[in-house]
Amino acid sequence: MWEYQKWHEKYGPIVRISPDEIHIQDIRFYDTLYANSRHSDKLKHLEHRFNNELATFATAEHRAHRTRRAAINPFFSKRKIAQHSPNIQKIMDKLCERVKTEFLQNGNVLNLSNMWAAFNGDVVVGYCLEKSYDFILKPNFRAEFSDAMVNLLDPVHFITQFPWMIRAFKLLPDWMIAILSPSMASVHAFNEEMKDQVLRAKAVHASREKNPLGPQSIFTTLLESDLPPGELETQRLQHEAIAVIGAGIETTGYALSLSSYHILSNPSILSRLKAELNEAIPGPRHIPNVDALMQLPYLTCVVNESLRFAYGTPQRIPRQSPTPITYSTPNVDYHLPARSIISMDNYTASHDAWAFPSPFEFRPERWEGNPRAPDGKPLITYLVAFGRGTRSCVGMQLAYANIYIGLVSFFRRFECELFETERDAVDCYYDSFVPRAKPGTKGVRVKVVNAV
Repeated sequence: MWEYQKWHEKYGPIVRISPDEIHIQDIRFYDTLYANSRHSDKLKHLEHRFNNELATFATAEHRAHRTRRAAINPFFSKRKIAQHSPNIQKIMDKLCERVKTEFLQNGNVLNLSNMWAAFNGDVVVGYCLEKSYDFILKPNFRAEFSDAMVNLLDPVHFITQFPWMIRAFKLLPDWMIAILSPSMASVHAFNEEMKDQVLRAKAVHASREKNPLGPQSIFTTLLESDLPPGELETQRLQHEAIAVIGAGIETTGYALSLSSYHILSNPSILSRLKAELNEAIPGPRHIPNVDALMQLPYLTCVVNESLRFAYGTPQRIPRQSPTPITYSTPNVDYHLPARSIISMDNYTASHDAWAFPSPFEFRPERWEGNPRAPDGKPLITYLVAFGRGTRSCVGMQLAYANIYIGLVSFFRRFECELFETERDAVDCYYDSFVPRAKPGTKGVRVKVVNAV
């Protein structure tokens, strides 16, 4: 991740980083490479990386991806998420009650990184599976699913190079996996839990009529779709659930954690945000709906800047276009043949100084007043945390709802001070498909000093 940035500094914005792959570091080209109309493929050999190669997210071929994605798009629509948002608020209300009794009154140190992971785990699992695990009630907010997601993603680069490792683990009995790799045991348990959920959903689906209110879980959404029977096999649905839940817990939790750090470490940001929330929400026990929260201007600036630093995924996102692509610099036009492997990455795009001056400074005010990029386009055009094109994040609306409801509920109700936490607890130190902080850091920790 860091090495090819050095190559760009030396050789310019377009570099061949391997015999088969070209990397471009120029945010202005992002919408060209990942355009809706391009119908690009992912790389076939990367499908296996997370042991869910049948999921929509992992699907390499464009047409197969389009069919699978069309089946789940309605489940994650903005309208459906808005209807579900009161349930998200209930989870956050329950979490806040625990914070008040266990961390304010008792003076315990609160790990916000764990807290936000548990919150997102309950929201995402509750929405996708119509089931509650009450992660927000776990000791120290340590949710098993969150640990499983970390363990699933950490070996991603190793497994990319040695795909036979996944196949080998599948052949081992559970007890041997637990001995050889305790971290992979939690992943295996998570996978088996998803399989059990699929089997229960299929049994219920076979025994009743369609719900007049529409699909209530990711499984019923797929089972009631127009997908052919082969797309509804147990393993396929299991892989879909693993991908959707894993992506939702990891990425949004990181965004909330880093947002909390930057709010608390910058008194001017905290003061402006508190003032806006106090004026818009006189009674902290009654939080407005998510649509109203999205109209708060400074809060939206904070959310946008948080997403800029969250990246979604910081690693390279390679594509193979079925048609030639031209990348132009002031001096040279580079004509790249069809099926060339071309990649960009959200990390360098999010810190491109052309669009974002002082790119490593957390400055919500850069988003005030409908700002424009130097080319005249709205600056929001270059916010790429959710990706672009036909493969953009399917859970974007759920992520927005979580972030708005989470930040507003917490910062309207509590006053906190950072506890032994520096910026390295949230900065991306390395990529494990998702951003990872410097090893040895303990997450964003706070002392809760007051509640209203």
